[in-house]
Amino acid sequence: GSIKKGEDRIQCYHGSVHNSVGFTRSFAKSCNTSFANIGLSLDRESFGTTLEKLLFNRELSLSMPYSQSSVPMSKKTGDSDMMQISIGQGAASITPIHLNMITCAIANEGILMKPYVVDYVENSAGNIIKSFSPTTYKELMTSEEATALSALMTSVVTDGTASRLDGLSYTAAGKTGSAEYGTVKGDSHAWFTGFAPAEDPEISETIIVERIGSGGDYA
Repeated sequence: GSIKKGEDRIQCYHGSVHNSVGFTRSFAKSCNTSFANIGLSLDRESFGTTLEKLLFNRELSLSMPYSQSSVPMSKKTGDSDMMQISIGQGAASITPIHLNMITCAIANEGILMKPYVVDYVENSAGNIIKSFSPTTYKELMTSEEATALSALMTSVVTDGTASRLDGLSYTAAGKTGSAEYGTVKGDSHAWFTGFAPAEDPEISETIIVERIGSGGDYA
């Protein structure tokens, strides 16, 4: 239910206690304690390289305005910061468009497509004068990594914090998030990112509902 390193202590959202859990159940239940513990074991520089590959701390090749996501990481990153970053808190920040790009790459076997807003432009006579087509942005991860993440995200719906999507007319895979802000403990933005159908994705969505609570309850 909690992990302590020096004077710093992290516990799971809502004060949940998940007991002894493996990696898949940790992901499904959004277990802060487990991921903070994993974070402490990671090589800081290697983790920083992974973040860079996932487009953190970098400009995005987008034609639309956006804010840059960032996770400050170096070999000097301390244990307290590492525990917070490992659960998406502390100095970590990400925008909905960036999270959706990562989600789309998972759904697309690791290949990230470049987001665009306008499908085509037509004149008053109904003739198309300009059209836009999907283009590959980059390979964000291997197909094996994408498959593993898809399975983890499916478990979030079937056996975890996004269970409200289970048993509907479609299958879904996703991840909830509860991003605390300010100085009042428990105040958080509700997040959800996912895709459907889980086995053959056609649509991806990323949602943030600000200042309302947990992702599993609201987003």
